[in-house]
Parts: sequence; C-alpha cells; structure tokens
Amino acid sequence: MFWSKKKGTFPYLKKAPVYQGLMTLILMLLPAGLFLIGYFRFGGPKNLFTVVAVVGMLPVAKSIVSFIMFMRAEKYSCPEKLHHEVAPLEGKGALIGYDYFLTSYSENYPLPVAAVGKGVLIAYLNHPKSKPGDCETHLKEYFKKNDIKDITVKVFDQEAKFTERLKTLSESEEDLTTNEANAFALLSSLSL
Repeated sequence: MFWSKKKGTFPYLKKAPVYQGLMTLILMLLPAGLFLIGYFRFGGPKNLFTVVAVVGMLPVAKSIVSFIMFMRAEKYSCPEKLHHEVAPLEGKGALIGYDYFLTSYSENYPLPVAAVGKGVLIAYLNHPKSKPGDCETHLKEYFKKNDIKDITVKVFDQEAKFTERLKTLSESEEDLTTNEANAFALLSSLSL
C-alpha cells in the first residue's frame, strides 16, 4: 500500500496530509455520486438518494477537519538533521518515536522526537510558544487517567540537551517494562 507510515514513524507528519487529503476526496466523491444518481434517475433532488448523500457528508466533514489539522501540524515534523542524529540510537534500550503532535484545550505540543525507557519519558518540544512544563503536566494527567505509574516525564526545549539525555537513556541494558510500553503506546494514541 502507498501509505505505510504510522504514528511514531518518520516522517509521519509530512506524509499524513497527502493521505488525509486523498481520503477526503474519495469520501467526498461517494455522496456526490449518490446525489447525482438520484438527481438524474428521479429528475430532481427530492428522493432517498439525496438523504443518503447528505448523511454521507458527515464522515467527509470529519475528514476535512483531520486534513486541516494535519496541514497545520506538518511544519512541526522532525527535521532530517535531528532524525539522522537520533536514528542510530533506535532499538538500544529505549523506544523512540517521531512526529507526535499533542493537542489540548488551550495549547498544542509538537514533539518531533520522544523516547521511553528506564522509567522515564523524554521528549523534545520545538515550538517556541509552548512551555515544556505545560506539556509535562498534560502528559502526566493522561498517564494518571490511564493508570500508568512510575514514569517520570521530562520535556526538553533545547535539542542538544534532549539528544544528550537520549544517548544516556539508550545506553541502558535494562529490558522495557509493560508500564513503559503502555506509556509509549499512550503517547501515540494521544497524538494527532
């Protein structure tokens, strides 16, 4: 399939708008086709095909909202330079994911890279207006709601400090716990 990127893979946020745009177009064509079939078959818009076409626009509206969100988030994708620096550390003591975009009621938190290991979740926040402390609080609230305990959350706003901490985290020989795997999975599910 042409779409093989999942949340947490590089470059998910660059590919997602294209995929979502195509899906929106396909979803839009179905109700339009139903409407046209009913219109030409019955000589006007007053038929059951029109009702089905109008109801069929509800998934289209949801898809359009997702498309707009992905278009806005695309610019926060993990930079190539950072990916090349982090990629050699994958699979060495920590789960590493890319292109997370967390949303809350008051603020958005773009996290180009995040990792979980040794009882800690670390992430790099590259949006100048977002505060790392607010992002940490946001993640801790969701960990608490989902009964994920004993995970320390640290969000960095400086790339050098993040990569330094990630290197020490990846040197660990400890196996990942179920709790850490659940924290990593929750991060993906919270992301756009």
